[in-house]
Amino acid sequence: MANGKQETCDFCRKGPITWRAEEMAFRQSSDRCYVHCRVELLVGTCDNCGSKILEPESDRIFEAAFRLQHEKSS
Repeated sequence: MANGKQETCDFCRKGPITWRAEEMAFRQSSDRCYVHCRVELLVGTCDNCGSKILEPESDRIFEAAFRLQHEKSS
């Protein structure tokens, strides 16, 4: 791994991984309703098979976006 980033695809074991910032939209249920969120994070795409992977720390970004939107809807 260069700079902590995966370099070879876990699925096909052939392709190199290209990392790009991508915007993702998701919704998550809360105690009151569904909360709609958008985040931008680094997504790795295999140049051989097209599989996508997220950085290991991505969960924290999703959780922070959810908390922020949930507080706004209160």
